[in-house]
Amino acid sequence: MIILLKIISIVLNFVPLKLLDFTSGAAGWVLYSVFRFRRTIVDQNLTLAFANEKSERELELLARANYFHYARTMIEIIRSVTWDKKEYQKHTCLQGFENIRNLVLEKQGGVFLGSHLGNWEFAVSTAALNGVPVDVIVKEAKSEVAQRFLDWYRKRFQVGVFFETKIVREIFNSIKGGRFIVFILDQFMGPPIGVPVNFFGKAAGTAAGLALFCEKRDLPVFPAYNYRDTNGRLCTVIEPKIEYGILAEDRETRIYQRTQAYNDAMEKIIRRHPEQWLWIHRRWKSFNGESRWQKRTNLSCLFAILLLLVSCAGPKTSTPTGIELPPDPQIAAPVVEPAQPGEEETDPSLAETKEIAKPETKEIKKQSKKTKRTGPIKEEVQARSKEQAPPHFHVIPSDKIPFEIGERVEMDLRWLAVPAGKAVMEVREGQIIHGRPTYQLWGNVLSSKIVDAIYHVDNTAESFIDKEAFIPYKFLLHMVESKQNKETRVAFDHVNGKAFYWAKRISERWGNLDQDRVDTLIPKAKDLWSAIYYARYLNYKLNEKQRFVVYENGQNWEVELTPVANELVTSRVGAFQCWKILVHVSLNNVLKPMGDVYMWLSDDSKKHLVKFDAKIKIGSLYGVLTSIKEH
Repeated sequence: MIILLKIISIVLNFVPLKLLDFTSGAAGWVLYSVFRFRRTIVDQNLTLAFANEKSERELELLARANYFHYARTMIEIIRSVTWDKKEYQKHTCLQGFENIRNLVLEKQGGVFLGSHLGNWEFAVSTAALNGVPVDVIVKEAKSEVAQRFLDWYRKRFQVGVFFETKIVREIFNSIKGGRFIVFILDQFMGPPIGVPVNFFGKAAGTAAGLALFCEKRDLPVFPAYNYRDTNGRLCTVIEPKIEYGILAEDRETRIYQRTQAYNDAMEKIIRRHPEQWLWIHRRWKSFNGESRWQKRTNLSCLFAILLLLVSCAGPKTSTPTGIELPPDPQIAAPVVEPAQPGEEETDPSLAETKEIAKPETKEIKKQSKKTKRTGPIKEEVQARSKEQAPPHFHVIPSDKIPFEIGERVEMDLRWLAVPAGKAVMEVREGQIIHGRPTYQLWGNVLSSKIVDAIYHVDNTAESFIDKEAFIPYKFLLHMVESKQNKETRVAFDHVNGKAFYWAKRISERWGNLDQDRVDTLIPKAKDLWSAIYYARYLNYKLNEKQRFVVYENGQNWEVELTPVANELVTSRVGAFQCWKILVHVSLNNVLKPMGDVYMWLSDDSKKHLVKFDAKIKIGSLYGVLTSIKEH
């Protein structure tokens, strides 16, 4: 076979380049239009990667150019069969050698992050011919004849070859000997040894091998690729080494972070020459199963982060779960009055927040220890409530409410850079409660198919708040998850300072649960869901803190919002000038242990939640605005 290819190579090297270009174009057209070789896969991949960036016509032209690239690649490989070192260097070039010069001179070795871009077979040979000792990790070809040719082709310029199995010790020995190992990560790898990380905005199963090697030894990783320039010359490029930033403490998260960094580097490179990448490969196959490197995580915690508080263990309402809610308790109706002059700008919950910040006396501490699940401030609040008049509830002018009935907002959620699901938030007409009209603040978090393989989440929150006083009367959380169905209802009696908490869980994994109790409530406290909307009501100035109280499962927490920057944030909806707000949660000035939580609210009258980023125990939960419907 090699003798035959050499004869063909000699002939092709006498053919003018313009004629070869024409031949490549004709062959590419036949593959694209006549044989339609993997045409559906190419079209689907290009649409998936560039649907929001390119028109249908642009995608069609890109697909045609891609097939021209395949034909030209085959011709180039055959032509090069008879090239000697001098002829090979005439048709190729190496860029970026300075990025590895010191390692080569000191014989320290490293890693190249490769991809199927350009004429990838030329990439390693070009590096080797320019003094870079290089080995490549490859899959064994299905055809024995093809494998014999590839072995000969790669090794004739001293390129080492490792096959994918049983090579760990050989790779480390090779690097120790001063050689560079090429890992090619741009093809699909499913569970259990792949990890689903982001690639062109979609989850793509990616081999964890390189991340695991870098976990064992701190290896420098240099993205390297090949591309065909406008003159037809094949250029191999070595980019500066990848910088990971701050890596997580736990190993599983670090593997995700490293692998995501590799995918980001490859995507950036492919975007420069999209017509020269291997779009005929099914890169985005379904990731069916569980990655060996993916921890099981209760996503109800992630749902709670979306609600700005980590501690929520939410619930779900009767119809989805089959759990019937009990009748609502009798609650004193509040009197809502217009604010007096000078009170219009007063935050209606800050007065109670100041009470929380006061230190407890020894006597109060002793009393609180005798009471189960009451929180360290309950006895103090009860004692004061006997002496104080009922709290005043003031009308908030309608022009200061930043939302209206009919508003619908959608956000994409990501966890560990994996598409985690979608959040939907709606403002609806609420029921009449205590003779008062209400807004129904409705929201749903639904996990993605990828996350469903680990833990399914379909959680819905409902908060009914007074249209004028902005206080919640009822909060419902309906949870349908892989390991449990749970319903939670909280009824708020702001006049008497009571929260009627009821929850029921059905779970084989964690056991069934029934709770029905009365907790102490700081009047005017918000629930988890209405807290997001209340944050939109507040006025912000740089570094000036805003505080309010949130009731959650027996505790009255103080939420502190601090605008730390004013930034431009881009989303699918458009660009928004936003307040970047740091969220802190505390009880009696003791900070709730949680990672940094930031949210970005648009700096306008609506104060839409445009983005949030919450560091949690395993990685981070990230959300970005994808759709707004005002009414």
